[in-house]
Amino acid sequence: KGCGTICDQRNDVRLLPAAGEEEAALRALYERAVPDNERRPLGPLLNDRTGHAKVLSAWEGEQFCGLVCTLEWSDMVHIIYFAVEEALRGRGLGSRILEEMRRANPGKRLLVDIEEPFGAAPNNAQRLRRRDFYLRCGYRETAVRYPWRGVDYVILSLGGTVTDEEFGRFWEALEAEMPVFGTY
Repeated sequence: KGCGTICDQRNDVRLLPAAGEEEAALRALYERAVPDNERRPLGPLLNDRTGHAKVLSAWEGEQFCGLVCTLEWSDMVHIIYFAVEEALRGRGLGSRILEEMRRANPGKRLLVDIEEPFGAAPNNAQRLRRRDFYLRCGYRETAVRYPWRGVDYVILSLGGTVTDEEFGRFWEALEAEMPVFGTY
């Protein structure tokens, strides 16, 4: 499994702006999939008027299958939340959603942050699986590391690397244009 085989095939996953009836399903998946210490209110993302935030629902045919929340600035698209419905995991949907993100953002760097693998972490096996998944999908580890809410994170990128300085400017620009992120 992984992007090496699945992403080379026709991708039948669609990403649509979250709206209407699927917003309840999206919020429910967000609550189930995102750990409490990483969760932020979805309202500022859903109601963003700057064009920097997107909340996308993922669909396989007519079935809601996942969510992707991004922050965008310059040529960087930071995937801050990404989840696939529990009952649909293990079918390659995550890889196909990431491939659709790549197709939808040509010429841009896609960034994800993952918990830094650390042998003593109680969820280290999950951290390693998550890292390996992104690596199979073509993402590469960068030198950018940062602590947030008591957890150490590392940035992975696709379409070009990112430096600490660029990542810092990314957040400074977003906080200046979207003040809610200063307290988010």
